[in-house]
Amino acid sequence: MKLITKIVLASLLTSTLASADVVRTLDGAQLTGTITLIDQGVIHLDTTYAGTLKIKQEQVESFASDQPRVVRLASGTVMAGPIASDRQGNIRIQSDDDVLETSAAKVAAAWTPGAEDPESIRNRREWRYEASVDLTGKSGNTEKYRLGTSFDAVLKGPNDALAFFFEYEQAEDAGNKTEDRMAGGGSYESFFSEVLGWYVRTELETDPIDNIDLRASTGAGLSYRLIKKDHQTLVARTGLGYRYTAFDDHSEAESSATLDFGLAHSYRFGEYFKMKNDLTFVPATDDFANYRIVHDSGVEIPVGSGENWKLRMGIKNEYESESTAEKKLDTSYYTKMIYSWE
Repeated sequence: MKLITKIVLASLLTSTLASADVVRTLDGAQLTGTITLIDQGVIHLDTTYAGTLKIKQEQVESFASDQPRVVRLASGTVMAGPIASDRQGNIRIQSDDDVLETSAAKVAAAWTPGAEDPESIRNRREWRYEASVDLTGKSGNTEKYRLGTSFDAVLKGPNDALAFFFEYEQAEDAGNKTEDRMAGGGSYESFFSEVLGWYVRTELETDPIDNIDLRASTGAGLSYRLIKKDHQTLVARTGLGYRYTAFDDHSEAESSATLDFGLAHSYRFGEYFKMKNDLTFVPATDDFANYRIVHDSGVEIPVGSGENWKLRMGIKNEYESESTAEKKLDTSYYTKMIYSWE
């Protein structure tokens, strides 16, 4: 009886190993699991012992899959069947009708049947939405209250993005209103090469605390994608614009052509933390001493195990050189709870 049990267990173990995909690396490691994706020179191997492993193809000596995979070559040819590569960098695809032997370097992508080509996913435009709230209060020797809400909608593709935003801020200190700002606007940016692109943006704002009845700003010009990596992006913008400002105290409205400069930077630390920095500098063309600077830096931290909730902590500075308000510089520290969805 014990002999029969051992034979059965050995058979089950052998069949499990035989059905598993195998990836052998140049340093001699043999990894077993399920190859779910080959994309941009990286093999994705799902394992029961370490989750999903991402192995660069340049570090792989050979790999093999007994189960069919859909394979797209650099030439555009698409085949489906079990795939295997050898130590010489050759790959063999066994379809129902034929066998194709080619170089592993010519494989653009591979994925499990029923899944979508990763290139199609990258080229897809998708809407993404974010809503946030920043609510703080304090009671005791003094009463303080602050509410900040915002909503963002972005239709993003691989080389362009259409964005809309709305935000509202209100604060009181000992019964005196210290913030009462509302703003909204939109922008569109498109890149026609890896580096160069163009943008257009517009924004409307009202802020009675800063004596702003209405501020309308527009800008358009060239975008320069200085860094484009999976974990980091940096885009610089330069262009021309127009600014109109009407004041609450009924003083004469101001309007002028402007230059439009901006920097947008993002950096992801591992899989969880993300830092975002935005800077705009808008001087009047007829008087460079008349300018406005807005700076916003923050860190985003996921909340819970999903991807919907996150916490953003940061600082925002707004400086206007010829403001009619009491102070030229507004600095706010915030902690926002953000919910995002698609």
